[in-house]
Amino acid sequence: MTWKSSLVDLIAHILRPGWRAGIVAVPLVALLRLAGPRAAVARKNLEIALPDETPERRRQILRGTYEHMIWVGLEALMLQRDPSQVLEWVEVEGSERLEALRGKPAILFMGHVGNWELTACWIAQMGHKVTAIVRESDDCDERGLIADMRARFGVMSMSKRVPMTRAVSLLKRGEFLGILPDQHGGNEGIPVPFFGLETSTSPGAAVFAYLTGAPLVPIFSHRIAPCRHRIRVASPVEWEKRKDRDDTIREITRKINEVVEGMVREAPDQWLAQHKRFKEYY
Repeated sequence: MTWKSSLVDLIAHILRPGWRAGIVAVPLVALLRLAGPRAAVARKNLEIALPDETPERRRQILRGTYEHMIWVGLEALMLQRDPSQVLEWVEVEGSERLEALRGKPAILFMGHVGNWELTACWIAQMGHKVTAIVRESDDCDERGLIADMRARFGVMSMSKRVPMTRAVSLLKRGEFLGILPDQHGGNEGIPVPFFGLETSTSPGAAVFAYLTGAPLVPIFSHRIAPCRHRIRVASPVEWEKRKDRDDTIREITRKINEVVEGMVREAPDQWLAQHKRFKEYY
């Protein structure tokens, strides 16, 4: 066990929902807002995503994103002690859609909106087998720590760089894949509109759906208050195979981006706006 793992265990043991977590959160939020990591990137992203909002409103949203980042981490830490408590923190709309897929393949996707780690924990604690396709940290210790934290939730992790056949095999076994497709796709992505701008987008979710026919199920997540969340399981994204494979994948990816846009608009202050999503335009 590394010192980082020991620290996580200690914090998880001490933290509790309510005043204890609040006391920890207040100074951390203040420090993060003061440091303002990637504030220029976040401001640009919010201008692109929310052009009709006033500059003052976007500043308020930006401040909210930093508070949200702290709570994403604190909630994940608190769930380390007892992952099952997530069932008490969450109110759900559309859980019957997920239940109908039990034992069947499905691709669950959401943006970096709300608490994606908590959402994955909730899915696992509901008794579903889910593997998250992730971009792993370059730091070996950090990579292992995050994987261990997710494993305690009951969530397995798979690097986005592993052969696609491994993910396909999980779907064929009737398991869920969890994907967050809203980050920049880099050189391996395809240009697809996102908030009106053509930007590189990872086609992974679309490719898996094309190859397996597994439904693409959007999961909306919104924090009502610390340790109180609303999760909505939406209807699967509808798509049809076209004559051209690449054209089909591009169209599915476009539809996914449209859904993620809706997630951001519902809770812009709970979006990870600090990510360089529109690298082509900075």
